[in-house]
Amino acid sequence: MTKKWHVQLNKVSETVQRDLRSFSAVVTQNCKTVMAPKRIQAVVSKAAIPRSSVESERSKNLMIFGLPESQTDGESAGDLKQKVEELLADLDERPLMSVKRIGLKTFSKVRHVVVTLETRAMLLGLLKKAKQLRTTEKFNKVYLSRDLSPEERAERRSLHRTLSDLQKENPDRRFRVRDGTIYFAPF
Repeated sequence: MTKKWHVQLNKVSETVQRDLRSFSAVVTQNCKTVMAPKRIQAVVSKAAIPRSSVESERSKNLMIFGLPESQTDGESAGDLKQKVEELLADLDERPLMSVKRIGLKTFSKVRHVVVTLETRAMLLGLLKKAKQLRTTEKFNKVYLSRDLSPEERAERRSLHRTLSDLQKENPDRRFRVRDGTIYFAPF
């Protein structure tokens, strides 16, 4: 029994070594730069690793932009949670959540609010209803968005700059962004 196990283990080891050598040969044949193997290793390791806990946490986060801060010295967590609950009540939603402001407090800007919800389904439901805030008098300047990574924010920012340029060049046409692509939107 042990001999069979040892033979099978040797076969698996030989297969792995042969496949690794062939992978290495393909990389050296097809890549022109010296750094290519490191880049390929990074791509392979990214593909092999499941979504990180930060990304899975972010998938349940709601970002609120433009929610006014209190002008007093400090805004307590209870005050902030009460403001967010009032905002979400206007959308007929009452999810369980944790709430915090992010960034340094300055008098010139309002800090963003991160709301961590229990499920992604809650987040998607709130984002579908986000347009309803425009009709309210108190929260018409408040915007809701999903929590984006810095890379996603930079990509979105450049996409919207391109959209803005397109709209300036073609004032008689309308354009929309959907799934990271700019589309022509007929009237």
